[in-house]
Amino acid sequence: MNLHEVIADGLAQLGVSHLYGLIGDANLFMVNSYVATGTGRYIACNHEANAVLAAIGHAQVTGRTGVATITHGPALTNAATALAEAAKGGIPLVVLCGDTAPGDLQHIQNIDQREVVRATGAEFIDLRGPDTALTDLERAFRLAGHNRRPVVLNMRVDQQWAETEPQTIAFGLPEVTLAPASGPLLEEAVGMLASAKRPLILAGRACIDPDAREALIALADRIEAPLATTLKAQALFEGHPHNIGISGNLSHPTATEVIMQSDCILAFGASLSKYTTENGTYTKGKRVVQVLPDALETPRMDPPSIRLIGDIAGTAQAMTALLDLAEIPGSAAADTALAERLAAEATAQRVLPPAQPTAPGTVDIVPALRRLHQALPRRRVLVADLGRFVFSAWRNLPVTDPRDLVFTAHFGGIGCGMGQAIGAATAVDDRPTVLVAGDGGFLLSAMGELSALRREGADMVIILCNDGSYGAEHVQFTNRRIAPDLSMIAPPDFAAVARANGLEAVAVTDASSLDAACAAIGARRGPLLIDLRLDPEKVFK
Repeated sequence: MNLHEVIADGLAQLGVSHLYGLIGDANLFMVNSYVATGTGRYIACNHEANAVLAAIGHAQVTGRTGVATITHGPALTNAATALAEAAKGGIPLVVLCGDTAPGDLQHIQNIDQREVVRATGAEFIDLRGPDTALTDLERAFRLAGHNRRPVVLNMRVDQQWAETEPQTIAFGLPEVTLAPASGPLLEEAVGMLASAKRPLILAGRACIDPDAREALIALADRIEAPLATTLKAQALFEGHPHNIGISGNLSHPTATEVIMQSDCILAFGASLSKYTTENGTYTKGKRVVQVLPDALETPRMDPPSIRLIGDIAGTAQAMTALLDLAEIPGSAAADTALAERLAAEATAQRVLPPAQPTAPGTVDIVPALRRLHQALPRRRVLVADLGRFVFSAWRNLPVTDPRDLVFTAHFGGIGCGMGQAIGAATAVDDRPTVLVAGDGGFLLSAMGELSALRREGADMVIILCNDGSYGAEHVQFTNRRIAPDLSMIAPPDFAAVARANGLEAVAVTDASSLDAACAAIGARRGPLLIDLRLDPEKVFK
């Protein structure tokens, strides 16, 4: 077999069902061989960054390691932002990247790829040669999965046709079985919990597992505590009467009150970022117990009172057992009155707010998003690009399952939404993917992928928050009473561009065209773009 065939066969042995990429001279034969195996699907993107971002989106909705492939040199530098996004988000990802021959110093695409990769926070692994191909491939997947980080497997172009014997993945990818936290620190944490008058259980992304959810609900019911989540674990406790929803700058008024009144926060699988704690306001003066499945969280977060490392479900069950053993009574922090207040809050959230006056040819963002929310299927994937519209998107287009929220803002760059939406839309086939993007981010990286959406027939609804400006910069100019001219975009007719690429499209400029957009969602036969025209002076809410 040739090396490119061995690598493709290795991907099949590892069960890779989706490979995202853009071909070049250093990876085209491997991709062709992967397609020939018939074991998976190759999804071609039009830009290397979006290919890697698509693998990130795939990883977020499936919980599996995302896989992408690009060629060398400028392909890798194009993908650097996407690699940094995965590294900062702790997302398992393997990128099969070509490289120039080491002696070809005059190759126009030659670059020190190891240093480029290291600068992004990703791991770099050289494919040493034909005879070690699957050993190196398996190592890349093992490190990506176990360390929750992107790994670039570097494949030299001059080796792709080298001959070697057929190879087999030696060990596969072993599951890591964690033990529950135990010992004096666990007992101290339970002691804190036992003495709390108003405890609160907070769950993060690491808890989106049925066993963890069940164990946390059992613990919450045992100590009579309300349940909250981070944004990235939104809807984990959907349907529980004492679910207060998201903790942080997306909290509703009742949730904010409950969090502020709590005296002990038991945080499972949550990094306790400033967004979850409202810059530390929610945790100040409180005892905080943090339970993590590993020690890989970033050091940027505020330290808790106690940190435990162990299996989430097992640790919650161990806490419940210790509370039962000591016959500790419940706290009564979660009672019928709280459940009634939360039910009233949920009812209020379903009421369509009146539209506020905006400039002619534009609509008010909040009621418009609420209408679109009502028109969309209840079960859908939400991918929100970054921009000043994003909080409105998260608030008014909630998901019903935490795996259905794709977070694109780990690195703080606009334009990371389309690629991740492609990964989500091609990974799931029983629900649509909703991409909410700003006009600036869309111009940056999304327009070039409209043909890819048409090619893949993706069930995607794009809600384009089009205020004709770079929103954050517009706010900074106007806050200082400086003319925001430099922040204005003068965007094209996005609906016309979408139609030219074979998509359905509706421009929303008033109540009537908003009705048309809602009808188009129900009648869609492929990708749909909704150009939501917004007033740049009134988007930020």
